[in-house]
Amino acid sequence: MRRFILALLLLSTVAARAKEGAELVPQATPGWELPPPKVQMEMDSTLIPVGKGAVFVPAMTDPAGEAPYVVISDEQAIARTSTGQKTILSPGAYRVLTGSGVESQMIAHAIQVYEGHCTLIEPDWAGMVIRVVDQHGMQFRGTYELFALPDGEDFGLGLGADETRGETLRTWLLPAGRYMIVRSGETPRARTDFLTVRLLPGELVYFTLVQNEEDGGFMGGGVVDRGEGKTEYENWRLGLIVGGDLLWNRNDQVVGRDFGNSITINAFLDWSMRYLDPNNLMYVRLQIDEGQTAQPHQDLQKTIDEVDLDAIYTYRLLSWLGPYVRLGLDANIFPGKKIFAEGQDVVKEDSHGNQGPIHNMTQLRLQDSLDPLELKEGVGASFDLSPFQILDLHLRIGFGARQYLVQSLLKERGSKEGDLEDIAYYVQVDSSELLGLEATLIVSARLTRWLMIDTELDSLIPFLSSETNDPVMNWKNTISLRLVSFASLAYVVRLDYDKQLSDHLQAEQRILLRFTFDIL
Repeated sequence: MRRFILALLLLSTVAARAKEGAELVPQATPGWELPPPKVQMEMDSTLIPVGKGAVFVPAMTDPAGEAPYVVISDEQAIARTSTGQKTILSPGAYRVLTGSGVESQMIAHAIQVYEGHCTLIEPDWAGMVIRVVDQHGMQFRGTYELFALPDGEDFGLGLGADETRGETLRTWLLPAGRYMIVRSGETPRARTDFLTVRLLPGELVYFTLVQNEEDGGFMGGGVVDRGEGKTEYENWRLGLIVGGDLLWNRNDQVVGRDFGNSITINAFLDWSMRYLDPNNLMYVRLQIDEGQTAQPHQDLQKTIDEVDLDAIYTYRLLSWLGPYVRLGLDANIFPGKKIFAEGQDVVKEDSHGNQGPIHNMTQLRLQDSLDPLELKEGVGASFDLSPFQILDLHLRIGFGARQYLVQSLLKERGSKEGDLEDIAYYVQVDSSELLGLEATLIVSARLTRWLMIDTELDSLIPFLSSETNDPVMNWKNTISLRLVSFASLAYVVRLDYDKQLSDHLQAEQRILLRFTFDIL
C-alpha cells in the first residue's frame, strides 16, 4: 500500500511539472498560417519609445488579406494598423476593434496600456478564407454574400481570387457563430444557392465554394483542410508544375539560335518555394524551358533553351510597400549552333581583332552549355498594388548589377570595310559587368475567366560601369486563353535589348498549346 501511495505522489509530481513546462511553450493555433500570437508579438521588431506602450493584434493569414484593427480613444479612431504589427500608444485606457465589416460589426476589446509594455489581444474572433472555384477546380473571381445567422446581419460582398497568379484572397475576421454564404444578390431567405458554416473562437477555416462561372450559381461547397492540393509546412509553401507545349517559334537576331521559323515540341518545369509571415516574404522560383526540333536532313537543333532562377526577399513596412533584395541567374543547358544550308566560309574573330578563317562549314558552334551565365543582383523598394479587381501591378525600383560570364559565345558581326560578301563573320563575346539603376514592372490582367494578359519588363540603366552606357531591357508579354483546366493556348512575345550580347534587338515569338500538371 505504501508503495502504491508513493507511486501516485510521483506521478502527480511529474504531471504537474509537465503541465508547468507545457505552459511555457507557445501553443499552435488551429489552422493558422502564421505562428502563435505570442510568437508573432516577439517577432515584431518595433521598438517601444520611452514613456510609451503598445498594443498588438495577431494575424491568422497574410496581413495584406485581413482587415486592419482600429484603436479607439474617447470615441475617436486614432489608429488603423495591419494585423501582425504593434501600435505605439500613450499609457491609458483604449478600445480595440477587430474584424471585418463596418465598425459596429467588429469585436470590441477594452484594454489598458502601460508604459514599456505591449498588450496582446488574444484572438476571440474566427477567421474564414473562401476559395471560389469552377467545376474543374480552377480558382476565379466569383462573387458571393455573407450573412450572420440567425439574425441575418449582412457582412458584405465576397470576391474570389486566383492565388496561382499572385492574387491575394481576403480573410474574413468574424465573431464566432453560424454564417450563411449565398449567391450574390440573394438574401438570408434564399432556399437555393446557399451554404452554411459554423466558426469557433480562434479558429481559421478554409472553405471551398464551387460556383458556375457563367451565371454565379452554386454547385457545391464545404470546409476543406488548409492548403488542399498544395504542399505546405508551417509558413513554407512548395509548388511543382511540369508539362509540355506544341508550338510555332520564330527567332530574329537571337544570340545562340538559328534565324527563322520552326515547329517543335517543348517540355518545361516550374518549381517554386514561398515563405510568408506578417513582415517577411521570400519567393524562390526555378523555371526550365527546353525545346528541340528536327528538320529534314539535319540533326536535332534547339529552339528554346532557358534556365531562370530568381529569388526575392521583401520586408514589409506596409502591406503594399517594403525594401527588397533579389538574386537571379539566367543560363542555357544545351550548346547552340548555326546550321548552313550549303558549305559556308566563316571567319572567327576574338575580342582583340585576331581572325581565323574556316572554309566550307556546314554548321558552326555558337555557344557551349552554361554559356553565357548571367547573374543578377538588386536592392531597392517594392510596391504591390491592385488598382482594379482585374488588375495586379508590381513595381520594383532600386540599384542593380549584372555579370556576364562568357567562355565561348559567338555573335554575328556587322559588315565593315574590307569584308568579303560571301564570308560570314563572327566575333567572340567578352565577359562584362554592369552597375546601375534597375526597374522591374510586372502587370497581370484577368479580363475574363478564360483570357489573361501578363507583361514583365526588366531593365537596367548603367551609370557606374565602364563597359557601356546602353540600357539593358528584357520585355516578355503573354496572352493566354485557357481551354480546359489543364490546357491553354498562349501567344508569347519576348524582346531583349542587350549590347553586351548582340548589336541587334532580339525578338522571339511563340504560339503554344500548353499542357500543365500539378505535382506539388
